[in-house]
Amino acid sequence: MPAGTPTESVSEPGSGACPCPYPKLESIVKYLSGLRQRADLAVLSSLLAQVDITRCDIAPCCNFGQKGYKRNTISASPWYELLALCWRSGDYTPIHDHEGVSCAFKVIEGVGTEIRFRHTPSGLICPAQVVEMTPGYICAANDADIHQVTNMQAPGQDLITLHIYSPPIRQMNVYQFASRVSDECAAKYAATTGGSPASGLPC
Repeated sequence: MPAGTPTESVSEPGSGACPCPYPKLESIVKYLSGLRQRADLAVLSSLLAQVDITRCDIAPCCNFGQKGYKRNTISASPWYELLALCWRSGDYTPIHDHEGVSCAFKVIEGVGTEIRFRHTPSGLICPAQVVEMTPGYICAANDADIHQVTNMQAPGQDLITLHIYSPPIRQMNVYQFASRVSDECAAKYAATTGGSPASGLPC
């Protein structure tokens, strides 16, 4: 399983709707449990901004995957998911958008990196901005926003983020930075003559 493939778990104390076993999340879960439609992104960002939380406050939900970041469900309904995502050094998401979903998250511990992308006339996407996300940073994205999130810290330095999705993500569009090279071009890169690179290699 590649590092960009998440694993999933449900934290027993926090599964389901209210009551919330984590006192500092009670106001968030109370609001989310009343949703009957997609949440407003600005409201989600505001809720996260108001909560002061550390790893210790949600310790039962801070479980890490063996290969790839891990999504730990704290509370959920058909209209939302509240999760703690736990990342080891080198863990990353695929490049993705949030079609049909309001997504907001807050950095709880560690420093994350968000790479934002934009479409180009060629049909490819390209990096548009790199954001260093320190504790307390809030990222908000929906629909056509394309990004990738990763823990680029040194080995041994964890990243923990608190996420709200409304409604829960069932499917997302995933992107590649660029299409693979043609077979002809790849063959030229691989070709060798007497142990030396072949002439006429593409630049």
